[in-house]
Amino acid sequence: MTYADENRYPPSAPTGWPESYGHDAPRYDSYGRQAPWNAPWDAPYAHETHRDDADLAALRSAYRLLRRISTLTALGSFVVYVVLSCYAPGLMGSRVTGELSLGMALGILQLVVTFAAVFWYGRSAQRSVDPLARAVRERTVPAGRNAGMAR
Repeated sequence: MTYADENRYPPSAPTGWPESYGHDAPRYDSYGRQAPWNAPWDAPYAHETHRDDADLAALRSAYRLLRRISTLTALGSFVVYVVLSCYAPGLMGSRVTGELSLGMALGILQLVVTFAAVFWYGRSAQRSVDPLARAVRERTVPAGRNAGMAR
């Protein structure tokens, strides 16, 4: 028995996977560099790993130092403000000038310190950390992220 729409669809694909599926796809190591097809994953660029590790360690150290200094500056000034507010209310309530108390002046100073820490973080990152990150990126991925891939 035949149906009217039996020949409407193309024949189905043959069953099973192609024998060499994905053989031409490029492989990349963990830094985005294209690895040779027959090279083991753990040592495609064994002669460069020490330099890359040292560069990445320097970059992590620079970021860590930058984060610690800016965070401790902003957080430290806030903790001093809170401790003074809790344990020295007489000092914080004393008048500096007119109706401005020391607590209000330190609260305004807290905002200034926080914005200064954020500004300093951005300037220091642009000046010291970003060039190092750019150099590491250019050394590890010289021609871009999708180098060697056909569209």
